[in-house]
Amino acid sequence: YRLCGLIYFGKFHFTCRVVTDSGDMHLHDAMKTGKKLVPEGNLINMDFKMLGKLGKRKLSVLVYQKM
Repeated sequence: YRLCGLIYFGKFHFTCRVVTDSGDMHLHDAMKTGKKLVPEGNLINMDFKMLGKLGKRKLSVLVYQKM
């Protein structure tokens, strides 16, 4: 299995981080960025404590892909 998404919830609004096959992470918040994904770096270089929150939203769902 491979981590491919993280979904956050708070203030009646969902946001997410998308993880590509190469581990690059992108933020998606349609209210702020529309249809654009905002690059955040590579999963390997991320501080895992940081992944538990996205702004004031808390991590709610991890999405995995079967390889």
